[in-house]
Amino acid sequence: MKEDIQRQISAGIFKPEDKLPSEPELAKAYNVSRPTLREALKMLQREGVLISKNGVGTYVNGRLSVIENPLSKLQSLGEMIKNAGYKESESNVRIIRQKAELDWQEKLCTDEDMIVVERIRTADGQKVAFYYNIIPVSIVGDCLKEGFSGAIFDLFTNRLGIKITYAITEICAINQANELDRLAINQLGSEILLLKQLHFDAKDRPIFYSLDYLLNSVFKFFIKRE
Repeated sequence: MKEDIQRQISAGIFKPEDKLPSEPELAKAYNVSRPTLREALKMLQREGVLISKNGVGTYVNGRLSVIENPLSKLQSLGEMIKNAGYKESESNVRIIRQKAELDWQEKLCTDEDMIVVERIRTADGQKVAFYYNIIPVSIVGDCLKEGFSGAIFDLFTNRLGIKITYAITEICAINQANELDRLAINQLGSEILLLKQLHFDAKDRPIFYSLDYLLNSVFKFFIKRE
């Protein structure tokens, strides 16, 4: 029963902030006693899947629990979302070729054209991230001509034969005078943080640059200091 309720939420039958049927209705639908039903609902509430509003009913939690990740651990956003127990997906994928901006030239040590992958990431159907992967044309070639889906690290490892071994990450404030920052605000709202990340291979070559806009109500990063 507990697992079936979770499946219905994941499938979108019960959406975030939806009110569940009453306890008598659920008990009848699952052919269980009210105490058995209440125990299953309490477990889902402890896991943050459901919330109870006294005198009103039980609702699907409209807010995601925090997704934590140590800054010292190099992980894709998709991996972070999945490791937190959510179903990750992507939408609004756009791949364009454009002239490199000055900041990109300095980071990637080239003034050649760039392939920019723009995407939205979702967790259980909710938007949690909006980001750009910026890759020199000489590195990616025509690899993205037919489109792209999945983890960016898998693209480099499996299709380009390049292993990303580390990244230099800068945590930045949002600047509404910046066009890309404004686009991110339009997608996610103003409560976001920006990670600027330059990724390197084992030979210390800068391979790609990324601008990751994340909901700061969902993502929490930490680092051990000694």
